[in-house]
Parts: sequence; structure tokens; C-alpha cells
Amino acid sequence: MNNFFTLKTYQQPLNASLIYLILCITVLFTIIFSTKSLANSLESHAYAQVLKNNKQKILIVISSDRHGYWLPEVLEPYQLLRQADFEIDIASPVGGKGKASGHLRLSSAQKSWLEQSSLSAELDNSIAINQIVANNYQAIYFAGGSGPMFDFINNDSIQKITTAIYESGGVVSADCHGIAALLNVTLTNGNRLISGKKLTAKANHEEGLWARNNYPFLLEDKIIELGGQYQSQDKGKANVVVDGRLITGQNPASAIPMTKQLIQVLSTITTNN
Repeated sequence: MNNFFTLKTYQQPLNASLIYLILCITVLFTIIFSTKSLANSLESHAYAQVLKNNKQKILIVISSDRHGYWLPEVLEPYQLLRQADFEIDIASPVGGKGKASGHLRLSSAQKSWLEQSSLSAELDNSIAINQIVANNYQAIYFAGGSGPMFDFINNDSIQKITTAIYESGGVVSADCHGIAALLNVTLTNGNRLISGKKLTAKANHEEGLWARNNYPFLLEDKIIELGGQYQSQDKGKANVVVDGRLITGQNPASAIPMTKQLIQVLSTITTNN
């Protein structure tokens, strides 16, 4: 009996010591993992703050030509990009105020918003395209209208900026006649930007008599001639074609869905980086 109690008395402190040791180890690991988790949380928060403080910037380009740019194709993308928290600059071939067309196509809500926003002032004071530094922008968007068919096509600054943004991993986008800006863009490898690319623009069946008599060419014909893979939908129907970091819309009805695709692609690029 005495031996029995002696043995029990001997084991009890041993068991207590083991329990104490296990508790210490558990506490130690808890502290280590909690500290690591906290550090990761702080690191993630800091990274998110960096992303928040480094907003992406979009360049919208409008025509300076007397035939004008299409205002709805500026206002609608501008609204969506602002809502998505992008910074925006507006440029044009010569800078300053251009001729806006399409006021009558704006809804009453859009007209009211335009009166209260800073967009009107930005349109009246657009930046001359040759003053733009391409590295400041993650994307470029060319708005349509009749004007681009006359002052976008052979503009050296437009071509150089577009090439620089695209080859730095940025996004190139355009709607309707704004696609005229892309026709003569040449990459550093000597190939045209649109060569072999899927894209759209104002379709031949959407062009009226005035366009056929005054434009230097029709976009659908020229895109095919230059090696682009042209795609279109029925007259007036929204149509957006995405080929990697090249996004194009067919007509004014495509401006909003085109901008949504632009935002999506930019979001994907940011996530992957």
C-alpha cells in the first residue's frame, strides 16, 4: 500500500509538469501565430492603402476638328470612370475647346449632371495632346464624332502616346469613329496595332450619305484593308469587341458597355500585378 502511494505521489508532480509544459508551448505558439497574423493583416492593410492612394489615371481624347466630337460618347464613359474612382484627363489634338455635338441626345438627367460637374470646364480646357506624358496613364480612350475622321488619323502625338501606353501594359480603347485614331498606330516591332486584332467601329451599314461623301474612307473598309479582324452587329445595336488590352465599341450605343469592359480589364490588370 505504501509503495502504491509512493508511486502515485511520484507521478503526480510529473503529470503536472507535463501539463504545464504543454500549456506553455500552446501559449507560445498562440503568441507566434497571432503576431504573424497581425503582421500579415497590417501588411495587407498597408498594401490596400497604397493601392487606394495610387489611383489609376485615364486619358480621354476628343477631336479638335470643326466637325466636332460626340458629347454622349464622352459624358457616359466619364461618369462611369468617375464612379469607379479613376482619375481622368481630357486631351485633344490642339487643346482648348472643341465643338461638341449630340447635346440633344442627352437625357434630362445627363444634362443636369453636366451642368453641375467639372466635365464642362475640362472639355473647354482640354490639354494639347503633344503635352501629354504617356507614362502618367494606365489607359487611353478615344471618343467618337465626325471630327476624329479628320484630325485623329495622322496625328503623330496620338500615335506615339497610344503605342507607349499599350506597350507599357496599359489599355487602348475607342468608340465609334474614335477608332480612327488607331489605324496608323505602329508598335515598336513595326506592326500596326490593329493588325490581326479583333475590333469594331462604325459599320458601313450605319454610315449615311454625308459620311460617304465627306469622310476620307469608311472605317469598316479601312480596318479590313489594314489587316484588322472587323466585327459588327445590326445598325444601332451595342457591340463591344475585346482583344486583350484593345477594347472597341461600334457606335454611340456601345459607349457604356465599352467603358464597363475597360474598367473590368483595368481591374484584372491591377489584380494580376
